[in-house]
Amino acid sequence: MKKYEVKKIQKIKTNDGAMIPIYRDWDININKNHRPKMVYATTLNPGIDKDIILHERRSGYMTCIQGSVRVEILNNNIIEEVILDFDNSENEINLLLIEPNTPVKICNTSKGVSIIINCPDPSWHPDNEDTLKFKKWSDIDVINQ
Repeated sequence: MKKYEVKKIQKIKTNDGAMIPIYRDWDININKNHRPKMVYATTLNPGIDKDIILHERRSGYMTCIQGSVRVEILNNNIIEEVILDFDNSENEINLLLIEPNTPVKICNTSKGVSIIINCPDPSWHPDNEDTLKFKKWSDIDVINQ
């Protein structure tokens, strides 16, 4: 069974804050075969859990640049949990690759709004949607077997 691996990305301190290189086309240690075609941010209000989603063809790197989220990943009928958070005192943040056909649920564990950056491949397009949504984990049993 594959365990989902969290990559660490370094914050690069600047005079006025920090730069966080979420994607660099030359960074083989993080990228391997994943080449993002889009970068977008999404917000999640305090205490909100997004419905479970599954992208049939799209993979994506995900990180949290404000707040903290718990990402639940269904992997061989076992739910793995990964924490993505942003803490200004740390020199690294977590980066997670979600592979195609992998159901995930994102839960905001912060008291404030969390901001998530996602770098998918292929890019989202309204005329080529590949997203399936589920209300509960038991709805996925047929797909995940």
